[in-house]
Amino acid sequence: MEVIKDYQMKKDGLIISRNLLQRAGIGEEVDVLTKDHTIVIKPKSMTDRVRGIVKKTRFTVENLDELYHASKGV
Repeated sequence: MEVIKDYQMKKDGLIISRNLLQRAGIGEEVDVLTKDHTIVIKPKSMTDRVRGIVKKTRFTVENLDELYHASKGV
C-alpha cells in the first residue's frame, strides 16, 4: 500500500479525486466500508471486474459475490 495525498478534507467531508479511483482500478460505482479507524473503497461488484475469467464452472455471479464478501469479512 502507498500513502495517498490526492484528497481534500473539507467541512462537509472527505473528497478524493476521480484520478485516484482510476489509478486504483475502481470504476464508477463503489461501496465505502468502515471498521474501527479504517475506510475501504472498493468496486460495487468485484464480479463485474472478473466476469469471463472463470469459464465452465458451477459458480454463479451471485456465488462469486458471496465468496468475495465472505473472504473480506464484509
